[in-house]
Amino acid sequence: MKQELLSVVFPVYNAQNYLSKSVGAILSQTYRNIEIILVDDGSKDDSGKICDEYALKDNRVKVFHKPNGGHSSAVNYGLDRVSGSYVMICDTDDYYEPDACEIALNRILNEPECDVVIFAIYRPDKQPVNDPAEQVCFEKKKIDLALLSGQTYDFCDIGFHVESTWAKIIRADVLQKYHIRMPEQLLLAEDAVFCLNLFEHCRSVLFDSNHIYHYEIRYDSFCHMYSDVAVRMLPLILEEQEMYVKKYHPVERDYIAANDNAVFAWFNEAEEHYFFNENNSKSFFDTYWDYRKLLLHPTVMKHIRDIRYSEVPSKMRKIRFAFYKNPSFVLFVMYYLTKIKK
Repeated sequence: MKQELLSVVFPVYNAQNYLSKSVGAILSQTYRNIEIILVDDGSKDDSGKICDEYALKDNRVKVFHKPNGGHSSAVNYGLDRVSGSYVMICDTDDYYEPDACEIALNRILNEPECDVVIFAIYRPDKQPVNDPAEQVCFEKKKIDLALLSGQTYDFCDIGFHVESTWAKIIRADVLQKYHIRMPEQLLLAEDAVFCLNLFEHCRSVLFDSNHIYHYEIRYDSFCHMYSDVAVRMLPLILEEQEMYVKKYHPVERDYIAANDNAVFAWFNEAEEHYFFNENNSKSFFDTYWDYRKLLLHPTVMKHIRDIRYSEVPSKMRKIRFAFYKNPSFVLFVMYYLTKIKK
C-alpha cells in the first residue's frame, strides 16, 4: 500500500475514562503512517493531561488545548489542522478495530473516483448484519432526503450511520477545497448537516461492509437524558437545513418537503427528552405553554404551514400534522397523553 498520511481527529471533552480505549486503538493500528489530532475542548477532568502524556510517548500524537466551544467546534479545530491526505474522525467514547485504518485506506486508494467511504459499525444493542453494503447503493438523493427529514433508520438498521462523521474515510482535499465544517451553533443534527454538505461535493461515495467501528452507548449522553436541547435546536436545525436546500436544491420539491417533514422527527425528540419525559417536573400547564410556544415559533410554524398533506409519509404523522396545524388542540391532546402516562 502507498504510505499516505492519514489524519485521525478526536474531539475530547471530559473523556478521561475512555481515552485509553479510543486513542489506544489508533496507536496500535496495523497501519502506522498516522497523525492523531487530539483537541481538548476545555475539559474539566484529566483529559487534557492524559492527551499530553500520549504526545510525550508517541510523536504521531498532536495535542491542542482550546476553550470549551462544543463538539462541533472541537471537530472543526482539528480539521483545520490536519496534514494528511485522508481524514477519519472518532468520538472519544468509541473506538476503531485494530486494522480499521489499513482497511479504510486500501478501499479508498483502490477507488480513485471515490471521495468518501462509509463503513459498517458494531453496536452493542444490535446484531451486525452480514454484507450490509450489498443491501444499499449510494443513491445520493435518497440519502439526502433521509438526512434532511431525520429518517436514517433504514441505514442504521443494517449498520451504517450515514448521518455521523465517524466510520468514514474522507479525502482531505474535499474538506479543504469546499471548507466543509460542522455547524457550531447546532447541538443536534450537526453531523447530518456536515454530511449533507460533504456528499454534495463528492464525485462518489461508497458503502463498505467491513465493520471497522465500535459505537458505545453512554447512558449519560443526550440520547438517554432529560434535556431541552431538542426544543432549543429545532428551529435552528430547520434554518440550517433550509440554507442547504436553498443553496443546492432550491426548486426540488422533494428536498423542500424533506426539510419541512423534519418537524416530526425533532418534535419526537423534544417530547421524549423534555415535554413528556418522566423527569419533567413542570406542571401540566407550564409544559403545555412550552409546547405551544415551540409550535408557534416563526421558523417552526413556517415549515408546518408549508407541509403538504399528501407528502406526509405515514398515518400517524398525518394525525400529528393535523394536531400541529391546530395549536389550540394541543391542550386536549397533551392532557390526554398526560392521563395515559399516569
